[in-house]
Amino acid sequence: MDLDAQYLHNLYNSRQAKTYSDVSQLFEINYQKIFKLIPLIKQTAHSSVIRHSNHPDLHLIVDQCFAHTAIFTLTHIFQNDIHKPDIKFKIYFDAQLVEVLSVCNETVLNSDHPYLTQCSDMNIQWELNLFLEKWLDYCLDKYQGKSWQTL
Repeated sequence: MDLDAQYLHNLYNSRQAKTYSDVSQLFEINYQKIFKLIPLIKQTAHSSVIRHSNHPDLHLIVDQCFAHTAIFTLTHIFQNDIHKPDIKFKIYFDAQLVEVLSVCNETVLNSDHPYLTQCSDMNIQWELNLFLEKWLDYCLDKYQGKSWQTL
């Protein structure tokens, strides 16, 4: 069994499933990373883009904005209007949390996941939010400090 398969097997067959505390830590970490990448996200009411000459443009799509929460999609838009990874997330400004709602319009990363039937809701939330954390690290490396432009 390769390393990835072993990791997945251990994650979904572990007697210690992910807890709300585990997932909540990712919510908090992702909130901090979103604000590093998009410092004015709380005031953002219109979709925006970072144009980059060496990397795909990074798009922030505004889905809904309310006083204490907002829903956004962070993605690259490629030729033929393909959006990847198309991460839809909800920000809880008052609680300082970010929760992934979907990735590529899916509420699980891989619907063919070999251990999906053994996944708890917390394990699925953990996997989605861990994916966001890793992708935000990539985005911070490539786009932090670049200017957001309103579309």
